[in-house]
Amino acid sequence: MSMDKLLFISHCVPYPPDKGERIRAFHELKALSQHFDITLAAVDHSGSDLRENVTALREFCREVMVFPSGLARSWGRGGLARLAGKSFSEGYFCPSNLRRAVLRETSVESPPLVVSYCSAMLPVALEARAQAHVADLVDLDSLKWASYAGKAFGLRRKWLHQEAIRVEALERRATRECDAVVLVSQAEASLLNGSQAKVMAAGNGVDAEYFTPRGAEGGSPFLVFVGTMNYRPNVEAVCEFVRRVWPGLRARLPRLSLTIVGRKPPLEVRKLQDAGGVWVTGAVKDVRPHLRRPAIAIAPLRTARGVQNKILESMAMGLPVVASSPAMAGLDAPLRRCVQPADSPVQWEQAIVQLVESSAKRQALGEASRECVLKHCRWPTQMAPLVERCLELVGRASARQQVRDVTVPRAPQPARLWDMIQERQAR
Repeated sequence: MSMDKLLFISHCVPYPPDKGERIRAFHELKALSQHFDITLAAVDHSGSDLRENVTALREFCREVMVFPSGLARSWGRGGLARLAGKSFSEGYFCPSNLRRAVLRETSVESPPLVVSYCSAMLPVALEARAQAHVADLVDLDSLKWASYAGKAFGLRRKWLHQEAIRVEALERRATRECDAVVLVSQAEASLLNGSQAKVMAAGNGVDAEYFTPRGAEGGSPFLVFVGTMNYRPNVEAVCEFVRRVWPGLRARLPRLSLTIVGRKPPLEVRKLQDAGGVWVTGAVKDVRPHLRRPAIAIAPLRTARGVQNKILESMAMGLPVVASSPAMAGLDAPLRRCVQPADSPVQWEQAIVQLVESSAKRQALGEASRECVLKHCRWPTQMAPLVERCLELVGRASARQQVRDVTVPRAPQPARLWDMIQERQAR
């Protein structure tokens, strides 16, 4: 049985699924591929050999188009976009060759559906001819930029504030011009003042078969933080934690250690090892060995939007998690009940000391976390609302097309019109 065509436009190559933005995009493609014939148009900022990644994606896509974009070119496009009154993000993430390819692809044959991934890809997606448009904003990036602006000063503060305003304009445009707008949580969706019928939530999930509990409960507990370490909110999180919380914890628990796991740690993160008991791994092929019992996962983020994959993966591994309020904000109620909250240094110390000193509490919280993830956070379940909405939109579009085909009278072809004139004259 033939499937409807779908064009998926992404600001990143969604493979391997080892980073937040790639994980969600990959599982969207995987879920949608069960019902649609997908063409993927994606931007690559890594500059690495993508042959294996593209081969893997072809399992789910009929065609994969990747558009390399170096750092200098991306920054240049972003700067030009700002000068033109647009957001830096849409210039940075969307090269002109991707735009030309998308317009060429949709001009030959208009697909029933175009899905754009992140607000930066929205303008080119809306230029594409299609019967329906879906925008997965993931989370409201405008609020993230506004948060950055609130912590900055001078010209940097003004620049960040303007970026927040321009990204917000993109998000509002999505609610006006798209047929459906998707966000990672109901909390995010409720912040976007769009039509409730149009704005929907499709949460992040976790591969619970891949992230399974490892290690025995014996041994000395240790702390672990996992995240891409050239991402500013992650850098701020670990630096603030080591500066404000770590000295008090080490005074009470001299043998406690902290492992920071993630690619491309900047110098300020690497220097945290001078604090004693702190280890920075850099890039690792597999994070699971670091998420083994009796670890305690921490997520002390001060700036966070949406659902944190690092929390879901730690919970799936059966670890207790201590997290800040911003890191927990996108979690649904059942998940929040399984996470220990902490914001002030005193709260962090109390939560961690209690878990370190009680193996029973660690085990109970870890088992509850795993059970909650299995019940609420499997990827097929999380992606079901998005898939259903896409199928509904394609069905409506097909119905509209059928109505047009039946009810709109076609203009007579020139030859046929000439025959009618000749017949009337003969009478």
